[in-house]
Amino acid sequence: DELPEGTIVEFFVQVNSEDGNLSQLARVHAMIRTLAFHTGMGFEEIKLLVKKKAGLCIEYKEEDTDKMVCKSFGDCSAIELSLAIVAAMELGEKVNCPLR
Repeated sequence: DELPEGTIVEFFVQVNSEDGNLSQLARVHAMIRTLAFHTGMGFEEIKLLVKKKAGLCIEYKEEDTDKMVCKSFGDCSAIELSLAIVAAMELGEKVNCPLR
């Protein structure tokens, strides 16, 4: 009743769980996109750097070949996505591209 007529109100509803949420996922992807633009590197290259820094990749040897498997952001827990966000922020500091 107190809002002026014609006011548009937007809201976001989210169920909290141990799984990562859409806002975290969107944030980490936006940060990666910003870093890629700032550095001139590709989105996938930066995403791999963020995943490695966040501990989301496992490196191993198979038949004398180095292999690596990285967890998809879509399969990450809220804690893992938080680690990825922090990793992106730290990378941003290193390349003089502060992220918030």
